[in-house]
Amino acid sequence: MTGGAVKQKSSSLLSRKGELEELTNKLADMEEKTNLLESKVKSLKAETQASEARLEELRKTGEELRFKQQSLKGDLREVELEQKNINERLSVYDSEKTQLDSDKDKLESRLVELDGLLAKYRQDLLQFDKEIERLTELKNSNSTSKDTLIAEISDLKISLASKKEQLSHVKEKLDSAVLQAEEQSGKLEILKEDLSLLSSEMTDSSSGESQLEDAAKRKLQDKNETLKLISSRRNERLELQNKLEDQELESKELRRLLKGINEVLKDEEVKLNRLDVELDNKLAHLREEYLLSFEGAKEQYPLTIPADEARRKVKLIKMAIEELGTVNLGAIEEYERVSERYEFLLEQRNDLQEAKDTLFLVIEEMDHEMKKRFEHTFTAIRSHFESVFQALFGGGRADLRLTQPEDLLNTGVEIVAQPPGKKLQNLGLLSGGERALTAIALLFSILKVRPVPFCILDEVEAALDEANVYRFAQYLKKYRDETQFIVITHRKGTMEEADVLYGVTMQESGVSKLVSVRLEDSKKLVKA
Repeated sequence: MTGGAVKQKSSSLLSRKGELEELTNKLADMEEKTNLLESKVKSLKAETQASEARLEELRKTGEELRFKQQSLKGDLREVELEQKNINERLSVYDSEKTQLDSDKDKLESRLVELDGLLAKYRQDLLQFDKEIERLTELKNSNSTSKDTLIAEISDLKISLASKKEQLSHVKEKLDSAVLQAEEQSGKLEILKEDLSLLSSEMTDSSSGESQLEDAAKRKLQDKNETLKLISSRRNERLELQNKLEDQELESKELRRLLKGINEVLKDEEVKLNRLDVELDNKLAHLREEYLLSFEGAKEQYPLTIPADEARRKVKLIKMAIEELGTVNLGAIEEYERVSERYEFLLEQRNDLQEAKDTLFLVIEEMDHEMKKRFEHTFTAIRSHFESVFQALFGGGRADLRLTQPEDLLNTGVEIVAQPPGKKLQNLGLLSGGERALTAIALLFSILKVRPVPFCILDEVEAALDEANVYRFAQYLKKYRDETQFIVITHRKGTMEEADVLYGVTMQESGVSKLVSVRLEDSKKLVKA
């Protein structure tokens, strides 16, 4: 179905032309703003490069000043000479007077700091002096105790040697006594053999009885003497054995005491070595850190306060230094770099915040315009919807409602329809044909508010009965002057009201052919 050939209204085209011109003007403005922003970015990049070059120069200057500061730390006289040189240069470089004044203030503050460090170092030297004196006294006392222990050990060794000699002498006596006891035992055995022999002889003859009695008496006497001698030797052996055990116990006690004294001596030697190492470390620390010897430190920085008070002050100062943390030599340069970076980022943040505020303002304006246009368009479509609905249905009534009237940007649209002979209900409760015709009524209402030059309908009336198809076709012809329609359909009522029909046939298998019929020409031919 074609249309728009007889009469065309240009209201919609003009409105779109105006919108295109407005968008073109906006695009030109945006391009102009973009060019300005690009030039601004280029200038900012140039300024950034210049700032970076300046920053590099400042860093180099800062490095040189830090090296000067470290060199001035060693000697106060060099600081004074450098200060004099700077004062002399002030008269020559008048153009750099401000910078040199700031350098002078930094050097003076550093001088005060060095004075404080010098006073602290003097206190440290006094503390080291006291510590060295204490360690020296401890070393001397340890040396005296060491000599005493060595003398005691030598005495104990002499006593041990004498005890060993006495022990060996007692052992010799004991050995001789054992030998004598063995000899007496041998004699006793011989006497017993003689006695047995005499007894046998007495049994044989009694002629020498008196002689034998005398001999027996003598032998008995010798036996008693021998027994007495053996008992005396046995007692001497027991006494010597007891003395030997006493000597061995005393020797063991002396060995234990000697071992304990040796262990004490080793502990004292270890302590003495540790004190020597500690003293050497402190002297080395004094030489490396302060470039002073013990005698020089003692002479230049005498201790004027009590040692305990000095230790307490040193401890408090060390705790304060530890709380400060490690010293960052590049803190000034780092602060300048971070400060510059912070200012740059802050400026960018402000620019972004301004852009954000501008965007929110534009979004708010667009939301306001969208709400205004939506409300105007919805009101216009709603006003035409009921009349179109009544024309298509032949009566009844319909309405469009907003699901969220207070929020026009997120609201939905609800269609309420009441075909003739039915009650007012939601679109979802209608039959398929009623829903389709209601949707067609909404489409025609939209076309009344915003006409379009071209529209395609794909079997929108398939669910309608013959009477509604006829009303749909008749109503569609009302818009032919403003909109050209292409309708895909199989319904006869729609095809009867069309201007041109296009169909596809297959006269041969696999070969499609397009057939067109102009109904306007056929009507003219029939009239003729």
